[in-house]
Amino acid sequence: MWQRRTSACFALFLGLTFAPSGFAAVVTSVETDIAPPGMDGYTPTFPSGGPSAADVLNGKSPIASAGNFTQESSTGLPALTNGTFNTAYGNGTSASQHAAYATAGDGNFVTYSLGGAYDLSSIVIYGGWPDGGRDAQHYDLLVSSDGGLNFTTLGSIDINPGVQNTDTTPVSNRVAFTEDALPSLAASVTTVRVNFLAVENGYTGYAEIDVFGTPLTIPGDADGNGIINLLDFNLITDHFHSVPSAPGLDGDVNLDNYVDQKDFREWRIAFGQDATGTAFAVPEPASLALGGLACAAALGLIRRRW
Repeated sequence: MWQRRTSACFALFLGLTFAPSGFAAVVTSVETDIAPPGMDGYTPTFPSGGPSAADVLNGKSPIASAGNFTQESSTGLPALTNGTFNTAYGNGTSASQHAAYATAGDGNFVTYSLGGAYDLSSIVIYGGWPDGGRDAQHYDLLVSSDGGLNFTTLGSIDINPGVQNTDTTPVSNRVAFTEDALPSLAASVTTVRVNFLAVENGYTGYAEIDVFGTPLTIPGDADGNGIINLLDFNLITDHFHSVPSAPGLDGDVNLDNYVDQKDFREWRIAFGQDATGTAFAVPEPASLALGGLACAAALGLIRRRW
């Protein structure tokens, strides 16, 4: 009787020898699910579990990207952080259901801001295809501790478990990057980037990028007092378009050693519903006119309190 095949491979890659300072010997584990015959939808399962809806990236959009992520009517970038991996049986054509994926190939990339600094414990990336024709996974995983100014390669993967024209059911992969010795996989990380590399047939499917870690800062908390409010907005305004006295200070929310609209965006995201609930609309900053907006906002709040 034909049964679903799940295989797991746990291996130490080159990180054992070439891991940069601050990183442990990176352990890369691969788990592959090849579905049994069937039709309609299929949810792959893995010994170590499926995608998370509570990781650092959940619901986030990349701050930078390049590539066509919606080949064959794929969902595209939103699929990478929606916390699900529900694929479907295909028929070997572009008319198959590809909603589980963002497509990517050689030269494509995605970059995500974590909204602050994190000591990372693991990064897990899911991918595959409705058949063995585009299930390969090939990419470099990079991290930055300075807001994306400089990146260090944390690990790489190059696998192709499905056999084209033989595996005609969904082939799904779970690739986890963890550490084997140090307290963290990577310390004080602010930004994560995936550089996609060449695969069979030009592009493949990626279904989820999960990042796990412990926050060292509160996203959007520019003054470090543990509260996200207009005082953080004011601090960013006061130092807008300037170099802080040290990375992470003076409104440098994303720790890239420069206070600009990127820091404002991190504050606005963290402020969330509070920003839309106030009597003013918080615009994207374009100049030092932010100072006037901050004052007007503060006065508005004072009036409502009286």
